[in-house]
Amino acid sequence: MNFFRAATMSAHRLELPATLWTDLLAHLRQQGGGVRESGAFLLGHKTDACRVVTRFLPYEQLQADALQGDYVQLEAASFAKLWEVCRAEGLSVVADVHTHPAGPGQSRSDRTNPMVALRGHIALIVPRFATGNPRPRDLGLYVYEGNHRWVSYSRSDVERLLRLTDAGVPK
Repeated sequence: MNFFRAATMSAHRLELPATLWTDLLAHLRQQGGGVRESGAFLLGHKTDACRVVTRFLPYEQLQADALQGDYVQLEAASFAKLWEVCRAEGLSVVADVHTHPAGPGQSRSDRTNPMVALRGHIALIVPRFATGNPRPRDLGLYVYEGNHRWVSYSRSDVERLLRLTDAGVPK
């Protein structure tokens, strides 16, 4: 199985169950505590039309100290664990998500250090450490083009590309 397949596909639309979205935001809020960044990999499957998220894997589950600095930092061993989870569960990394203290814009570090440095990878940024009730239109959505270049989407474009569904989450 090719775990990079979803990351290199051309479709930039993400679908995830609304209940999973709510759980993800609650987890990000709790882990960041309103004072630091937190994040997760979004795992699932691809279709020809989109990437379907079925679960999230928080960064701190891959590396206990991933959230201890001023920003999220994962070491190489964390990615080995990530690929093992994908292999064991038959899933792919379809995107990543992390929080920022203010707005949903990419930092210089985000632009130069993609979590998955493959063309087509999607990164989501949730503002205000995920406090309140962030909606898709509040996020930044970024598609990696390679060579530290990104295509940026905001507001209504993110709302169009990030679809919350009524589908259940597999247990």
